[in-house]
Amino acid sequence: MKTNNDIDPYQNIAKGLNDENLWQALNKRIEEIDIIRRSIRSQLNIASTNNEKQKIIELKTESNELLQERFALHNEMKKIRTRIKKSRRERNGQLTESLAIEFMLIAQKKLTEPVFNDIRNLAAMNIVNYKS
Repeated sequence: MKTNNDIDPYQNIAKGLNDENLWQALNKRIEEIDIIRRSIRSQLNIASTNNEKQKIIELKTESNELLQERFALHNEMKKIRTRIKKSRRERNGQLTESLAIEFMLIAQKKLTEPVFNDIRNLAAMNIVNYKS
């Protein structure tokens, strides 16, 4: 039996998609898997009623393989969602804000307290004047 590491989450996904379209394609594939697995459950009920042991084994195997693919897709979607969020933050300037905060933390450690406070106060005054 395959493990989650053996499953290629991109095996049923078109190539060359950007992250947002890729996320949508992976999500669509998960929806397809859910539909197929519902059908398999119906077939399992019929096979159980008819006592078709081989058919039951085949259906359970297929369902488990689809479930493993679903998990692999879901894990890949988490990675893609993180990349999408990072890209959006960078486009919206939050990366600049993070840099500014890091700069302040380092400056606070490296500069004397009066020098740091003067610089911080001047920056705060500039922001107030800019927003007015």
